[in-house]
Amino acid sequence: MMSQFYFTLTNPEVEPLLKKEMSIGYPNFRLSYSRPGFLTFKAENATNFSPWMCRLSGICLGKKKLEELLGLSKAWLWKRVDSLVPASELVELSDKSLFRIGEKVTLIMMLGPDDYWLGEYILKKTHFQTPGEVSSIEKNDEAPSRAYYKIAEAFEAFDLPMESQEKVLELGSAPGGASLFLLEQDLQVFGVDPAEMDPRILKKYNFRHIKKAFETLNENNFREDIDWIVSDVNLPPSVVIQEVDRFLTFLEPRGVILTLKLHQDRYLRMLKPIVESYKQKGFTQVELKYLPSYRQEICLVALR
Repeated sequence: MMSQFYFTLTNPEVEPLLKKEMSIGYPNFRLSYSRPGFLTFKAENATNFSPWMCRLSGICLGKKKLEELLGLSKAWLWKRVDSLVPASELVELSDKSLFRIGEKVTLIMMLGPDDYWLGEYILKKTHFQTPGEVSSIEKNDEAPSRAYYKIAEAFEAFDLPMESQEKVLELGSAPGGASLFLLEQDLQVFGVDPAEMDPRILKKYNFRHIKKAFETLNENNFREDIDWIVSDVNLPPSVVIQEVDRFLTFLEPRGVILTLKLHQDRYLRMLKPIVESYKQKGFTQVELKYLPSYRQEICLVALR
């Protein structure tokens, strides 16, 4: 049986976690050619390949010469680093190419000068509609922290059904990056954090600062229904899940959006049980996704 090669595009700082995930979930795969942010793997048997710790994955069709690529009728072009200058014909091809959800995407991956690789993957609803799954979120100079971009990317990737004036409980909200984005969506935000919020957030009409550790809150602190629970707190996944589970004993949100920190390899083994536990809690859509602005972390979205 012929060998099959697969590619992954990821952020360089998470490569060790991706390799660890591969050893756990895909033990028969072997690392092949790689560059920072681009790793390929070889398998003897074709299989479903969808690791979590990468922005994008698919079938790798190998290194290609420029003249081979110029014959493509439709393809997207991704550059490993912004400083690379691809052939103008490939830029034009990428700019005019459109792909629909469920369609097979042909992806040209430029790793270096005149160093082109070709891959294929099926475009999913949760994919960013950009070559290489790069973020489409515009820079916001007012954002107090990187959490702004994380929740913005989750909002776009999952098309989160948040409605005007719904109430969001954000655990560990300081200094206010995620809060700012949520407020921009005309949501009411209850930010729980003993630390100080950015003064610009405190001025927002729809923001309320609960200046306490979220571990100290209970049902007596809530006189209103909460529609969403959001967290990007820098604690182990086991602690975050335990606390969110506690809130779910007296709150019934429509959805939960958590950024889970994966600073240790062992946390990778927790992800599948966490997904299953949320399904058992009555959430009908539970998904994990590595977002473009992420480092050693992953997004969990659970919707009723």
